[in-house]
Amino acid sequence: MIPGSLARRYARALIQLAQSPTQRELFARHLGSFVDAYTTSDGMGSTLGALLESERFLPSQRRKVLEVVCQRQRLDPMVGRFLDFVLERGRIKGIKQIYRHYTELNDEIAGRLKAEVISARPLGSAAIARVKDALERSTGKTIVVESSVDPTLIGGVVAKVGSTVLDGSVRTSLANLQTTLRGN
Repeated sequence: MIPGSLARRYARALIQLAQSPTQRELFARHLGSFVDAYTTSDGMGSTLGALLESERFLPSQRRKVLEVVCQRQRLDPMVGRFLDFVLERGRIKGIKQIYRHYTELNDEIAGRLKAEVISARPLGSAAIARVKDALERSTGKTIVVESSVDPTLIGGVVAKVGSTVLDGSVRTSLANLQTTLRGN
């Protein structure tokens, strides 16, 4: 891992290399693809990340492995050079953090916000679309919804957008009712 501020600087550097919104999105997809490969186990407990981080291999050997991975994944040459630079600087351990900051910066530039929608049961696509529409109207931004299930909610929905939490769950309503009844 690397400090968050350093990961942000690397992410900002890559985003500044993109010459168009389309290229920013391409970089995001390719960087995400690399991060997936970096963290995926080969079935025997080894990962690409472990190999690239290992001091047992010469830097030239690790760079060659990175080059082969970039070619096989058909990564944009700019992303490949960026990854080579990160590896050369000994920062490859922080690639997941760099990717997370890159996607945050890219979403910010594109006017997108991520929303986590939590419900007691899986929501259908129509329900998710309604929640998405309501959040887009209230924020004025494009919302990217990630939904999850928490059976302890009993019912209702909790939406987290940035640092704002909109809690419409039955669990919270019951807790509020209980607090009100105790207070009287």
